[in-house]
Amino acid sequence: MEKVKSFAREVLQAYNQKDKDAICDLIMLDDNNPQLEQLQQALYSMTESSIRVAVEDVSKNEPRSLKDMIISYLNFSIASAVDSSSFVDVYELLSKCYASFSSLYQAHDAQWLTPLLMNLSYSLVDWAILADKEKPNAKELRISDAAAKHLSKSFNTVISDKVPNALEDSKKMALFYLANLLKSTRLIPTMMSNISVAGVKLSDYPMSQQVTYRYYVGRYHLYQLDLRRAERDLSFAFRNRPSPSLDESENEVIYKNSRLILIYLTACRLCLGRLPSLQLLQVYRLEVYFAPFIRAIKKGDLGILDRTLAAPDQMAWLVKKEIFFLLKEKLRVLCWRSLICSVTRASQVPNKPAVTRIPLQAVLDIVLALTKDNSYDIWDIECITASLLDQVCSGMM
Repeated sequence: MEKVKSFAREVLQAYNQKDKDAICDLIMLDDNNPQLEQLQQALYSMTESSIRVAVEDVSKNEPRSLKDMIISYLNFSIASAVDSSSFVDVYELLSKCYASFSSLYQAHDAQWLTPLLMNLSYSLVDWAILADKEKPNAKELRISDAAAKHLSKSFNTVISDKVPNALEDSKKMALFYLANLLKSTRLIPTMMSNISVAGVKLSDYPMSQQVTYRYYVGRYHLYQLDLRRAERDLSFAFRNRPSPSLDESENEVIYKNSRLILIYLTACRLCLGRLPSLQLLQVYRLEVYFAPFIRAIKKGDLGILDRTLAAPDQMAWLVKKEIFFLLKEKLRVLCWRSLICSVTRASQVPNKPAVTRIPLQAVLDIVLALTKDNSYDIWDIECITASLLDQVCSGMM
């Protein structure tokens, strides 16, 4: 019990002295930390009630939220170390700790707690994801959605900070960190609107936060079919991704994140008719998914496009990445455009005036041969050609 009382005194001292480094060192969330292991060993023989009594003995005149945060953190620490604890139960304890901390963080002079807010927020999301995986078919509200409510509350606290401190000493230092943790496309419009009103510049924040934020905003624009803006955001994220390091485990994370950005950047550029290099796709093992689309667009081969989209493995991967319907809609238009242009050029006779009419019958014959779909007729080809011409003319006006 003395070890727990000593820990509580140190947290109280760090809080009263506003020592952000000390309190972050004490409220540890890394199971591999030796100091945390020592604390957990002292907690093994204690019950929840004895933990509460120990903390109450040394914090009689302290704020209720501070006491509850320490008690909840200690309960979380021991539960996370016990193999029999469920992820859901561990999350609930951390959630209580986070709620108590949020009450403390709402104070106007709590800017110094921002590093601890970021640490707790990251761990809350981490445990929420584990809890959701433990109960994947639960009918009630997903735990990650409950965690998002906690983060949204903190986000609102951060964005409403009016204290005129430098950014590094302001609550707003956590603004994009929390926005990136929320990572829900349905919340992005609200967050973007709130951030624009907050008067902060994304360029003032660490590059890692800029890259993550631009990635999620890029994906949002992609789903909204705002392809130009999506390309700008995703290109920024890919261009400014971290460089490889000497740490192999860190390199694995960098490679995984770079590959994820490239998936959506490639999908976006394909829809814009900008074809990526096969060498780049091969580096990230994406050529198997995107190379057939590149061939289909170059040749105007609707058959390759249809077979690729219908392949079970390909379809499952595209659906999982949430780009199946986007590619199905946009790439078909590009293939038709390429096919009609190719047939028109091939119909040109050397040393004779250029043909100004599109050979619809020739296009129909090739479409029937490529797709093996006999439902097409000359009127379909005429309608498709007229629609493509209308798009070109509209784009020139």
